[in-house]
Order: sequence, then C-alpha cells, then structure tokens
Amino acid sequence: MLIVIGGRGWYQAWGKPARELRPGDVVNIPAGLKHWHGTAADTAFQHITLEVPGERSSTEWCEPVSDADYDALS
Repeated sequence: MLIVIGGRGWYQAWGKPARELRPGDVVNIPAGLKHWHGTAADTAFQHITLEVPGERSSTEWCEPVSDADYDALS
C-alpha cells in the first residue's frame, strides 16, 4: 500500500494506464501485481509504504521503466 504525503508521482499497474499521485492518495497494491511507482519529473515525491506479511510473498525488482514511457507522462 502506498500513502502519498508530499509532491507528485506516478503509479502504473502492468497493462494499465499510469495514474498520477498527489498528497492524500492511497494505492492498494495486491501481492504479486507487477507495477512501478515513482516521482514525477518536475518534483519530489514522498510516500509511506505499508507491506502486509503474507505466505510465500516477496518483493521482486523488475526491469526499469523505459525513458520513453516515463517521458510520455506529464
């Protein structure tokens, strides 16, 4: 789960459109869902991350977001 507390950022679940994030936004990310989240190009981005323990779950770091995909966000 992400809780945005400052700045502006982006969240995108695999195969879905990117979603702009601003303070107060909360994103519930189910275990196993491939996604990325990060700062917007013109600002900082602060968030709190909560992880609920689960069985047979772990964090897997995937490939970086391409410059073309990131640059297409405004």
